Amino acid sequence: MNRYVTTTLTAAIAALLLPATAPAQVPGTASRPAPAAPALPAFETAQTDPNSWMGRFGPTNCAWFDLGDGVLLLDTGASSTDAKNLLAEVKRTVPDKPVRWIVMTHFRPDSNDGFAAMLPTDVMLIVNQRAVDEMQGLLRGAAGKAPTIVGVTDTLLLKGKAKTVEIHAVPAPAHTAFDVWLYEPASGVVYAGDLVTPTRCPLTIDPGADPKQWLKVLERIEALHPQALVATRGPAVTSANAEIEKTRAYLKRVLEILTDMKARSAPEARVSGELAARKIGEYCPIALDTQNVLDLYRRMTPDGSFPPGKPGKPNKPAASAPAPKKK
Repeated sequence: MNRYVTTTLTAAIAALLLPATAPAQVPGTASRPAPAAPALPAFETAQTDPNSWMGRFGPTNCAWFDLGDGVLLLDTGASSTDAKNLLAEVKRTVPDKPVRWIVMTHFRPDSNDGFAAMLPTDVMLIVNQRAVDEMQGLLRGAAGKAPTIVGVTDTLLLKGKAKTVEIHAVPAPAHTAFDVWLYEPASGVVYAGDLVTPTRCPLTIDPGADPKQWLKVLERIEALHPQALVATRGPAVTSANAEIEKTRAYLKRVLEILTDMKARSAPEARVSGELAARKIGEYCPIALDTQNVLDLYRRMTPDGSFPPGKPGKPNKPAASAPAPKKK
């Protein structure tokens, strides 16, 4: 990685890091109420190299890349407002070039409910191959231009005049049934969706979550020796391997508890008690830890597999709720 990329990447990530700890208390002020945390702006963005940008839009981290003959957009935000802010930033930073590709790392609402606000569009929409039927069904009958849906089964290399990106499809359900992650070789940055979640434990509550397959994906990402990692939620980090290891350790712990409890045919109350006895602090609060494990426990079979439930998908634009009737 060249010096410009190293410097700008580090600066960009530093600009987007969220505070990890509360400010230290001044002696003698214990009785004073703590000052309210400043409200976050609707979005924050940073340029990571001459042709790459990333930013937080609402709760969601998105990214975009100038490939030379068009822009590739990674995820679309959690709401129509986030999507509109994202498109405005793309237009500001890469004027006079159209968005030609949209990559969805997964279908959970926090990542891609904003896509509805981008319709109609004739972009190339890139998703995991297993998601193609879901997306085609979602878009069937839509008026106006329609995207070309491309499913990835392993790796798709997009080589533009200015930049090359690798789009990797997860071969089996991991965090969700439809995971995709992106690698930008020039900077060494991995855009991991929710396969790695810096500073907190991952969510395993999706109906397609499978911790065994998830562990295999982490090995594949780690083998690239990424210089930095950007997830759907939370801060971008330059300690990519350390965060991968934290996610791996958590998933292994979950599997250990699940395997032990399933072998005993333990009731859910017993599973919850085991988690309370083995709580792991702020990295995964007990309520989240319990929800993660119990959701998997209910799907886990005696042979240790995790048959998927009904997969999630992006929501269609919600109709306005009718006004309540006057009594």
